[in-house]
Amino acid sequence: MKRPRSTARSWCAVLAGLTLTIGVTPLGPASRAASPPSAEPARSCASLTELTFPDGTRVTSAERTATTPAICQVRLLVPESVNIAVSLPVDGWNGRFQGVGGGGYAGVLTPPDAAAKAGYAAASTDTGHAGSPASGAWAWSPTGMKQDLITDFAHRSIHEATVKGKAVTEAYYGRAAAYSYWNGCSTGGRQGLMEAQRYPGDYDGILSAAPAINWDRFIPAELWPQIVMRESSHVVAPCTFEAVDKAVVAACDGEDGVTDGIVDPRTCRFDPSKLIGEETACGTAITAEDAAVVKKIWQGPRRQDGSFLWYGPTPGTTFTGLAGSTPAGEPAPFPITADWFRWWLAKDADFDWRTVTTATFADYFDQSRAEYHDVLGTDDPDLGAFRSGGGKLILWHGWADQLIFPQGTVDYFQRLTAEMGGPHRTERFARLFMAPGVAHCAGGPGAAPIDPLAALVTWVEDGHAPKTLPGRNGVITRPLCRWPAVARYRGHGSTDDAANFRCAATYGPRHRH
Repeated sequence: MKRPRSTARSWCAVLAGLTLTIGVTPLGPASRAASPPSAEPARSCASLTELTFPDGTRVTSAERTATTPAICQVRLLVPESVNIAVSLPVDGWNGRFQGVGGGGYAGVLTPPDAAAKAGYAAASTDTGHAGSPASGAWAWSPTGMKQDLITDFAHRSIHEATVKGKAVTEAYYGRAAAYSYWNGCSTGGRQGLMEAQRYPGDYDGILSAAPAINWDRFIPAELWPQIVMRESSHVVAPCTFEAVDKAVVAACDGEDGVTDGIVDPRTCRFDPSKLIGEETACGTAITAEDAAVVKKIWQGPRRQDGSFLWYGPTPGTTFTGLAGSTPAGEPAPFPITADWFRWWLAKDADFDWRTVTTATFADYFDQSRAEYHDVLGTDDPDLGAFRSGGGKLILWHGWADQLIFPQGTVDYFQRLTAEMGGPHRTERFARLFMAPGVAHCAGGPGAAPIDPLAALVTWVEDGHAPKTLPGRNGVITRPLCRWPAVARYRGHGSTDDAANFRCAATYGPRHRH
């Protein structure tokens, strides 16, 4: 069993009538070894309101729920405005701590009760501001950007939730968590990688799904489909987009050796101009203008000279979200992206995204990188400290992600692999799994990982690195292979059964089933 390291960093807490010192110095192997779940907490849930912290953090509430299983729900406020929720199972604690990620711009404090019901002591945070996860207005003021709040959102709040969550856990159970894990998708995936990059000692294992890394580039790139449609004076109807998606599946589905409605974009070369004149379900014909817009959206943002800026959606991925429109046929950009341009780039409450053209887009893109890469980019490939501390990282991303372009995750992992000394050395602590046909965090026709956190726990605690992640979508099961391998059909047996697939370098000779 791997020696845990998750208690090496925490705070001093003072419980009413009792001074409790938590992890001031690293504990020895014997005291830090994993132990069986505690039958009873060391103190009452309500008494946690009397905890104090040197930095002025306050426990604002601590209440036991009337649910089954019962959970001790704790709320903390870290100066100036970081709210933290900690959920502690009253019975059956598994001895582990879990940090739970958020989504979008965060701004909502959601108790991590699901993790607590699974046996974890868990923590989450609103990242230091209140508001809709789709709104980025909180970072702006008429006198300038709120840099402290941006730092809280980017990384400080996550670290604080981790440190304070561990401290509350130790105070409640009378001992520290034996292992600590991060679990998040989208913004939560970015938060996990930020932990590995900036605070490598916080977690023993990090699960990062569809990570919103490269934030300073992919967020502005999400506006590209709308800019293309507006500048061409041609908003593609939803029926036409749906027809294109169906045509891509029809043309590329069997390229992976199985006809199942799942497309691996690496095997798909589709020219939308072939659809000109085809009739859609709405009774309209696909035009040359439609095909030109689709091709430019797939290509992704480019400078005026045609040079690359960022990726576009993969063929077969739904256009809904980034290339949406109103019932009246007006372009409707993704709210997170529209707010990025309004509040973070233009810094103007009256800014209209419609003023952005393909010619000026590159200026905004460059501005986004210059101002926010260092704080929000989360793309540092040097995870040497995380690796040296024994940390393990599982990344996974759906190839049909309609919001975060999966090519960005592949690009990061390739740079990580180069920085960490090549595939052999990297796979000892970090592995990437790509999921064909899976949309953002979940959904789509593909098979998504069933329980990747369990695979991470096994890797950290037992030393068994995952060769595949089991995937499922309804009755379909598939192995998700370690990048860059693919799940190749063996040529016999049900194509719904993962047992009839093996991981290989290629899909092999094309055949249909």
